[in-house]
Amino acid sequence: MKTRLLFSLCFILAGCGSESSPSAPSTLQSTRLSDNNAPPNARFEQYRISAFELDPREFALTGERLFLKVYLSSGSVLYLGQIDKQKSILLPLSLPNNEKMVKFDLFSDFEGDRSISRERQL
Repeated sequence: MKTRLLFSLCFILAGCGSESSPSAPSTLQSTRLSDNNAPPNARFEQYRISAFELDPREFALTGERLFLKVYLSSGSVLYLGQIDKQKSILLPLSLPNNEKMVKFDLFSDFEGDRSISRERQL
């Protein structure tokens, strides 16, 4: 019984997928993806690579270990980890095209240091 039902559903779905008349490539005749081919030189990009650079020596943190969190305004974390407090860090970030700002938090393991929260435009 289940086999017959499954076979009949597959048969119905297979019969619903074609169009009898071919569509012209220059005009939109159908909303189906298979009927509307993109030109060979088309580019579809939803993300871009941006460089995030930070020099921890700019901030007066006295702790031995520094930690960096880079994230979007939506809360998506792009980087979270320990960084060297004596060297500048350069991170390649993959950002959605509509994002222009990233937020970052810089904090240390020393109890007397305050965490630093800033925004940076890329």
